[in-house]
Amino acid sequence: MKSKLFAISLFAMATASCNSPEKKVETVLEVTSFNIKTTVSELEFNELDAEIEKTFTSKQPGFIRRQSGVDEQGRYVVLVYWKSLDDAEASMNKFMSDESVANYAGMIDGSTMKMSRFTTTDEFTAANSTFTEVMTFELKEGANVEAFNAVNDRVGPEFSEKQTGFLQRITGFNEAGEQVAVAYWDTKAHSDAVINDLWE
Repeated sequence: MKSKLFAISLFAMATASCNSPEKKVETVLEVTSFNIKTTVSELEFNELDAEIEKTFTSKQPGFIRRQSGVDEQGRYVVLVYWKSLDDAEASMNKFMSDESVANYAGMIDGSTMKMSRFTTTDEFTAANSTFTEVMTFELKEGANVEAFNAVNDRVGPEFSEKQTGFLQRITGFNEAGEQVAVAYWDTKAHSDAVINDLWE
């Protein structure tokens, strides 16, 4: 199983409209990770990141919410929820050519940038989260997807939801066979405590 885990402290978050809890609606979670260039000021980049969210990303059709943060290795992770795959694709295409985001894009080390999109039916509810774990992975070749999904669906109610500080777990998948699991916590300390217990 190939996997990538990002643990990020969120420093920007947009509010969004809510869907009815009775009806599960498919949305798209876009996960982008990258390093900024070594010559770039982190403070300047963070300020510009918040500005880009306000003036560009949140203005795009189909936008639901955006969150961004940095992990302990200094790698940036941006999570954007969209109403559809077409909306996500249109926004990225515009981003690559829009002069208003040229300075921001120029601060990113393009060789380190990775992006995946996932379909999810989980509606974001963890508005008070300040720390997030993001894991993307592929199942082993020949794995029973339905069996995995059944187990994956139980992780929240049978484990995560019983942990102090846990707020929400969002999962999704894409046509390339990748899976994503996003765990929202109230604080990094509560997330660390669970991880430490698992490894003891």
